[in-house]
Amino acid sequence: MKTNLHRYRLAGIVGGLLLAAGQFYGPLCVLQLVALMPLMCLVLRERRVLPVLLTGFYMGMAYTLPQMIYLCMPVPVTVILLLWLSVILLGLSVGIAYLLPRHPVLGPLAVGALWYLLDWINYTAVPIWGMAQSFARSWTAYPFTIQFISITSITGVVFVIGVLQGIAAWYLVYPEKRKPCIILTAIILITLISINTVIWTEKSCGSLRVAAAGWIFDDKENSVDPHKTAGFDQLFEQPAKEAAAQGARVFNTGEMGFYIAEHERDAWMKRFSRIARQNDLWLVVGYFNLSANANRIFFMNPDGEIVHEYTKTHKTPFEPGIKGTGDLKTVDIDGVTVGAMICHDDNYSDLTRRYGRLKADVVLCPTMDWRTVNTPHLQAVPARAIEGNYPIARGAVGGTSAAIGPRGTVLTKNNHYQNGPGLVVADVPIRKRQTFFARFGHWPALIAAGILIGLAFRKPATASSAFSAETG
Repeated sequence: MKTNLHRYRLAGIVGGLLLAAGQFYGPLCVLQLVALMPLMCLVLRERRVLPVLLTGFYMGMAYTLPQMIYLCMPVPVTVILLLWLSVILLGLSVGIAYLLPRHPVLGPLAVGALWYLLDWINYTAVPIWGMAQSFARSWTAYPFTIQFISITSITGVVFVIGVLQGIAAWYLVYPEKRKPCIILTAIILITLISINTVIWTEKSCGSLRVAAAGWIFDDKENSVDPHKTAGFDQLFEQPAKEAAAQGARVFNTGEMGFYIAEHERDAWMKRFSRIARQNDLWLVVGYFNLSANANRIFFMNPDGEIVHEYTKTHKTPFEPGIKGTGDLKTVDIDGVTVGAMICHDDNYSDLTRRYGRLKADVVLCPTMDWRTVNTPHLQAVPARAIEGNYPIARGAVGGTSAAIGPRGTVLTKNNHYQNGPGLVVADVPIRKRQTFFARFGHWPALIAAGILIGLAFRKPATASSAFSAETG
């Protein structure tokens, strides 16, 4: 029987677009729950190699092209991500063809495991945007549903949605196999709801009032210069006073909010010191050290003394400046352990997990996002909060200042591209528990994924149609 290749092309295009929808608008992430279903039903009925390769190619293009056009990245970055993400989805499509038909239970589990493995490879082997590259990034729109990522990382989401779609495909194509499909679905849903509920209802053991201010630092969009007296007063000093008046204990601003050379450093630090002392306020300020060619933040205590400086570790493509060493430290603010990193750092688990191991109660993250990455970056941050069980507060020079709770809920935010300069203040909950992911990382889940894939390969195909490389 001749294979209708149009169905495979359509399955790829539809699947890619459904996978990508939530990356533009978070609540649409639920469409990922059916994105692979057309392909899965086809392989259970036909299991032919070459058409599946066609599906993977079209799925990769449909997933990546709209995002690359929207993000307006540099051409080399666009080409690399376009090719790389297409290869990942091609591998997933072929893996589905090999694994799913082998068993109505082990097949779906192995597909979910493969997707977990590929998603981890995606943001580890070519980490241009780190964990923000994850296919599951947009599921932060529904924080209750993903509390379990404090065990598995955000990548656990693709395991779940891969397994559920595999079960559904078996249910639809082979009615005689519905009993094990129903049982496995019930086990997964009951387990997830139980884990999510336990974590979601965990009580906090206190709070810290934090403040973050941001503005647009762009010659085309901002007429107020923070380096001039009037601009400094409007963008930094007055928001700091307002933050203190509202009871905030720490005030942070965006990444590279100031450009300071060594010969003028003392004068700048005296200005910041005066504000800290007058307002009895901790300051965490992002600036670019022109003399050292370094993107940094400093912690200044209410006595006006710098107690720690940190240099950005993970830089975006073509970003200037030296690379930091990942020297993370914490400070004690009224008995609360507070750490900080810079912008793109929050997409890398080597830093976000370390704060979990250091048992940081609050993490500050001065940020700079241009318009097109504003939404994707903000989508990714709540996942880091859940994985580490700590709130994150970020001032933004460009982008969105926000405070995000340890459950991944956005407590307050201010999009400066829409609203101009401004301040956000929030009481962020403190939860002392160290998460499984912070302690052990990806390895337990990766090992489990490898076992599931291995078990599935040991099974002969259960689906009725024999495996074939024919196209017709």
